[in-house]
Amino acid sequence: MSNRLRRNTSVTLAGLMLGMMLTVLLAAPAGAEVTRGACVGQAEFPSKTSDRVLTADRSRSDVFLVPKEETVAYAGALSEGAQPFDSPVPFEGGISVQLPRTTWQIVSWGGESTQVSSDGLYTYSVPSFIPAGTGEFEVTGWHQQGDIDCAVVVTVALDGEPGPAALVAAAGTVVFGAGVLAAGSKKGVTS
Repeated sequence: MSNRLRRNTSVTLAGLMLGMMLTVLLAAPAGAEVTRGACVGQAEFPSKTSDRVLTADRSRSDVFLVPKEETVAYAGALSEGAQPFDSPVPFEGGISVQLPRTTWQIVSWGGESTQVSSDGLYTYSVPSFIPAGTGEFEVTGWHQQGDIDCAVVVTVALDGEPGPAALVAAAGTVVFGAGVLAAGSKKGVTS
């Protein structure tokens, strides 16, 4: 590999790493937003000592911290004061989280019902490959029933410290970046 090609490759990789870091660091914080329809709802996280209830109308600038494991008490409706349908209507919905490279479907539902609201308990456990304390994630909940469609987008962060795996990954990134820069620098040639 020629020195010119090696240098151009290392500069390109360094620029790409810098661009990715700036994208992560400069991303605007968000809270919650009803993006379609007039749905209402809330989820209570009983293990939290403060800020236990997440509502669909939470301020967009207010990121909600969630524990890595929890049994959540939830309640939701298509709209405030919605009345049941006269006959069963098909419905479907789900909750997903947007990760850096993929979307993870947490739960989905479907069927037929006259009801326009639901409540209950849901137990979750965040997979270990998602480290705590390392950033914000966008969670989308949606429900469609008949011709009524609603969606809520909430920004959450996992409560806790990143842990040793995140620190090792950060150190590896620094070492790799230094190696890329060193590979692209001009080498002294002795004769």
